[in-house]
Amino acid sequence: MHTHAHVRHPKEVIQEAKDRKRREHEFFYYNDIVLEWITNHVLASVILFDIALIVPLLTLNAPDTVKITLGVISGSWIQWWALPALQRSQTKTQAQNEAKAQVDHETLTYLAKLQDEQMTELKGISEILRALKDK
Repeated sequence: MHTHAHVRHPKEVIQEAKDRKRREHEFFYYNDIVLEWITNHVLASVILFDIALIVPLLTLNAPDTVKITLGVISGSWIQWWALPALQRSQTKTQAQNEAKAQVDHETLTYLAKLQDEQMTELKGISEILRALKDK
């Protein structure tokens, strides 16, 4: 990927925000790192735990009340982990979208200013040519 002096990549915006958070709120920065690790690694093991609990429920020779109780616990367990993980994923996606929008805005602003400068230059050239033509 090529870089340009006037066009930033959204990842740069996200990294700047992380660096700023690390400087200003070190506790929250490391808290986010820990939560991200938990979201990415523990959630998978929770799902495997849930599957390991549901499969025996289907074959377990126990009263229905025991199976229902274990099913409720299993459902609650995955909600305790899945909902925060989904929220963190949504927050991360939103931050990426906001960074992309910011970079797009910066790029379009740069292009508009450049276009204005070019049009001013062309207008000046046009006036010089008209003056030369009139002589």
